[in-house]
Amino acid sequence: MEKFIVVKDFMKKVPRFGLTGRKVEFKIKPVPNGEDPIKWTKGAIEDILKKGVEGVAPSDQVGINFCSKDFTRGDGWINFKPASGVTFDDVWKMISGIYQSNSAGLNTETFCLGITSVQVPAGKGRGGKYNTFMEECGMRKGIVAINNKDNMCLPRALVVAIAHADKDPNYTKIRRDIGKIQTEKARVLAEEANVVIPNEGAGIPELGKFQQYLVDYQIVVYQYGSKGRDLVFKGEEKTKKLHLLYHQHHYNVITSLTAAFCCDYYCEECNVPYDHKKDHRCGGTCAGCYQNPSCPTDNMKIKCPDCLRSFRGPICFENHKKPGSYGKSSVCESIRKCPTCLIVVKSDRPHNCGEKYCSICKKHQPQPHHCYMQQDTGCPSMKNTLFVFYDLETRQEKKLEDGTILHEPNLCVYRKVCDRCIDKNNSVVCQKCGERQKVIKDNVIAVLLRDILVLRKQFKDVVVIAHNGGGFDHQFILDYILQQTDLTPELITRGTKLVLMSAGNVKFLDSLNYFPMALAKLPKAFGLNELKKGYFPHLFNTVGHQKYVGPMPSIEYYDPDNMKVEDREKFVKWYQECVGKNYMFDFEKEFVDYCVSDVDILTQACLKFRKLMIDEGNVCPFTEASTLPSACNKIFRRNFLQPETIGIIPKNGYRFCDNQSKIALQWLLWVEQERGVEIIHAAKQQESIVAGCKVDGYCRETNQVFEFHGCYYHGCPRCYRYDRQVPLKDDPTQTLDSRHENTLTKTQHLIDQGYEVIEMWECDFRRNMSVETKQFVEDHPLLINLPLNPRDAFYGGRTENMRTYYKCREGETIKYVDVCSLYPWVNKYGKYPVGHPEVIVGSEKCSKLNLFETDGLIKCKILPPQQLTHPVLPVKLNDKLMFVLCYACAKVGVKDCGHSDEERAICGTWVIDEVVKALEKGYQVLDIQEVWKYQITQYNPETKQGGLFNGYISKFLKIKQESSGWPSYCTTPESKDQYVREYLAREGVTLDPEKVSVNPGLRQLGKAVITSFWGKLGQRENQGKTAIVNKPEALFSMLTNPATDVNSILPVNDDTLLVNWSFKDEAYDILPTVNVCLAAYTTAQARLKLYSYLEKVGDNAIYTDTDSVIYLSKAGQEEDIPLGNFLGEMTDELEGYGEGSYIDEFVSGGPKNYAYRVYSPKSGEYSITCKVKGLSLNYNASQTINFETIKSMVLTEQPEPIPIIYRQIRRTADHKVITTQLTKLYRPLSTKRKFDEEGHSLPFGYKKARL
Repeated sequence: MEKFIVVKDFMKKVPRFGLTGRKVEFKIKPVPNGEDPIKWTKGAIEDILKKGVEGVAPSDQVGINFCSKDFTRGDGWINFKPASGVTFDDVWKMISGIYQSNSAGLNTETFCLGITSVQVPAGKGRGGKYNTFMEECGMRKGIVAINNKDNMCLPRALVVAIAHADKDPNYTKIRRDIGKIQTEKARVLAEEANVVIPNEGAGIPELGKFQQYLVDYQIVVYQYGSKGRDLVFKGEEKTKKLHLLYHQHHYNVITSLTAAFCCDYYCEECNVPYDHKKDHRCGGTCAGCYQNPSCPTDNMKIKCPDCLRSFRGPICFENHKKPGSYGKSSVCESIRKCPTCLIVVKSDRPHNCGEKYCSICKKHQPQPHHCYMQQDTGCPSMKNTLFVFYDLETRQEKKLEDGTILHEPNLCVYRKVCDRCIDKNNSVVCQKCGERQKVIKDNVIAVLLRDILVLRKQFKDVVVIAHNGGGFDHQFILDYILQQTDLTPELITRGTKLVLMSAGNVKFLDSLNYFPMALAKLPKAFGLNELKKGYFPHLFNTVGHQKYVGPMPSIEYYDPDNMKVEDREKFVKWYQECVGKNYMFDFEKEFVDYCVSDVDILTQACLKFRKLMIDEGNVCPFTEASTLPSACNKIFRRNFLQPETIGIIPKNGYRFCDNQSKIALQWLLWVEQERGVEIIHAAKQQESIVAGCKVDGYCRETNQVFEFHGCYYHGCPRCYRYDRQVPLKDDPTQTLDSRHENTLTKTQHLIDQGYEVIEMWECDFRRNMSVETKQFVEDHPLLINLPLNPRDAFYGGRTENMRTYYKCREGETIKYVDVCSLYPWVNKYGKYPVGHPEVIVGSEKCSKLNLFETDGLIKCKILPPQQLTHPVLPVKLNDKLMFVLCYACAKVGVKDCGHSDEERAICGTWVIDEVVKALEKGYQVLDIQEVWKYQITQYNPETKQGGLFNGYISKFLKIKQESSGWPSYCTTPESKDQYVREYLAREGVTLDPEKVSVNPGLRQLGKAVITSFWGKLGQRENQGKTAIVNKPEALFSMLTNPATDVNSILPVNDDTLLVNWSFKDEAYDILPTVNVCLAAYTTAQARLKLYSYLEKVGDNAIYTDTDSVIYLSKAGQEEDIPLGNFLGEMTDELEGYGEGSYIDEFVSGGPKNYAYRVYSPKSGEYSITCKVKGLSLNYNASQTINFETIKSMVLTEQPEPIPIIYRQIRRTADHKVITTQLTKLYRPLSTKRKFDEEGHSLPFGYKKARL
């Protein structure tokens, strides 16, 4: 019995890339009586997965995505991997990780399974479906067709190609397989090369192995149909070449490139066919003599006695001696090899042995060394820069097959601002940038982009800005670029939203990334009093209404039910006034005026913000950054950072400092095991120095040196075939060729000194690693105890509901208090680590530390007490941040704890301050694995000295406070003086009475800059990237590159793909602006500050969220939390309802899911507030989800989910913008604590004390 119903099954193929995309929408049938819901659901998804991968070969690369409207964290993804390696467990684990409730709820939903497969070249028998390919090959004199019925077409093709390259007298017999000579030679070749051909045929891994064996030949495989432009595989340069042609699982032999590709000339360096010599100029450059074309690599090596480098034969040697072969000098004079350390260096640059260029420190440093965050010495410049501010309006008429409505731009207004007119807001025409404002009504995107591309030729930099551009406006431009132009913009995305799009000297920014508020709020925020965003009937924007002039359009065209309740009230009042005045609505005029107004607001707000940022922070947020946090980070580094204060943490921590060390140690440990010898290497002690060279491993007994070559760091010519002469980003003094030359030189030097050198390339080790090898290295005791990862100590804010419902009794009130600027308070007054830590490893050494006198991070196992209402330490469980007393209880939701201490204990990494607080509350440390012991700095209010971020926070706190104006009680000179003195005493900031005046723009700047600063310090360093791919070879390279994971592939058209990818953990580069320890310290001290208030209210706590506490106050009993107005003090969140206002009834359906009723003694009225994460509670939704419905559901034992139907503007994966109708199911979900029938909760693992 099938457990699912297929709603839709769609398939798309892109033959040029061998790509097939399949999307299956399905519903899971209701669970029959007596069936286990989870097993039924798992079975259904397993069956649909089998259906989705039908026809996919085991060797194909497959990526999977799984989506449902209930996946609150977005779609689930499984990175591309060989189909043979995809298991149902992978899929189920992905689904379990993202679904918001238990599996039994799955059977009512509609799901979408996406399977994208790429046929990475693999060859076997020709088969009947290749007739067209073979017929064409038969017509070309330069192609030999391989006719076989087995899976051996690759070795067959190779032996034919070898016979042709060697001018074998038996070539004809081998080509025709007379007497089965081809068959036998192919078998022998595979056997001698130790290549086992898979049943599905040989692919890229087998090509690599054949290339390793055939050391005198270069294998080059061309993709059929690309006229030689697209390569599938290319081995290391050799004189003898084996050219193969690949198409749909089959290899043939190319004996003439020009005949095969129908051209008069073919450039093997550039893979370009052409018919006239003048039509192509080759860019291939020899790594030895730097001349074109490249010299063959298998020629006799000749060593130069002057520069000590080796060259590829006599011609290569003579070329490097010629004057002018390298600039005005010769290569010999310009590039030399150091006789001491054997590194290739440029003669005009200073060289010290043992030093290496550091891309973070921006200079040569001894190795190894510790890096520090560097000061920024730049300054903002407007010279020859153009800003373009724009806004689009769209029609929503075209209905797509799935029922969604496509947005189509039909109006654009843009305004230009250059260095000449930036201070002339009212000017219409600028002498430099021309007419400043333009209205586009036809071919909107084409004309806009054309204008921008023209402008980029006139200016050094063009910055294009739209509000919510990343989510809306820029999407139309990207779609047009991909579909209609040959531009290949660089993209930084978050999901489908564009953070930054760059095309040459043009960059597209989203102003929402600088001020996260609606455009309508910008005038008030920046004091643009003369500007105000109006209302417009967007749904009235249809083809038939473009020339409309008449009475006000019907109210539903304004979509008032999608407005917030308070906004709707204001709109209805405005609309009724217009109708009452018999206002005549001229669509064309109103349409343009509305868009012009939006652009005016955006332009003035951005320019004012820019000026304030430059005046106060010496940073232009738009030309020097792409988000507000990145601009704030630059302000700090440019104005406040002191040298050698913030250490840059090595990528793998302080125990495994370099990129390849983990996998290098895996190989060394395996070789040690396999050979039965003892090797000196970094997992045991310091690496050995042999013949003046530091080596990865050395065996004294056998006099053998073991060298592991990380492909990037040693310039592997197989993995990195392109741009080998381009200076490297992490070390501009080196190229891939120079790194490879250094590697070969070092190896030869060791051999010359009498050592046997055993080498392993990273790509070979990864490709050939057996299951046995992998299991051995993963379980090895020297590698199994993973080092402390500082990111594991970076937890978020504390969000919990302690009660699901409470109604005040006589003498009770519910208070809602909020910490004033919690994170800025931590940044100013908190302690922070400086420099680099002392790393202490192992229980024996760590147990001697006095944690009460130690600062830093700790990785340990700790046992919580059993009678603590508010646990101290955070732990990540079930994709949630929880505070528990028993790990085992919390993991499965057990209410009555009967677990042992071992089962109850939690393991993790924390800031030591939190652990110290935990010890004070009764926690017991069971084991410590590792400690990073830091020196710290902290602001001293007495001396006004110290603190890592004090200067930064104080400057912008002063700006914020002065621009807020005088407090209401400061009405006399004396009261104002008192206020200034008090502020100095409390915050250490001297306010200037002359500058204390209401200034919304400055206040917004100060507030934004102090609250948006610290997050950049904890930025994830290996973010996903989006690449535009238009060559099959590039796609195949990404899929098989051992350093990258391909997350998703989206076909734009038959010639272009959008590929989302990321580096594997061991391959990415660290960022020079990140120190996650500082971010961990920030959130840890924020949680401790909040905890101090939770301690005070104890069992009366009702709800808490990061920086706020809602608690029960009982008259005549416990004192309320004291209030204040300074940093870190609690403020009354209900003050806006009137003095003395309080909550009298509260309900919560879980974290970030609550509603309350406020009573104001001043007005005698009640007000309702309702907040539900993931739901926009507009007027329409609030009719369904409100205080009463949440209360009813919370008080019902097993409430039925409530469906909420709403319209939403969304982006599709291929960057179309649509309006779609969605349904969300609302249900209360309180899972972070254990709740009783009265709605009161205790932490998991809590046990009452025995009397």
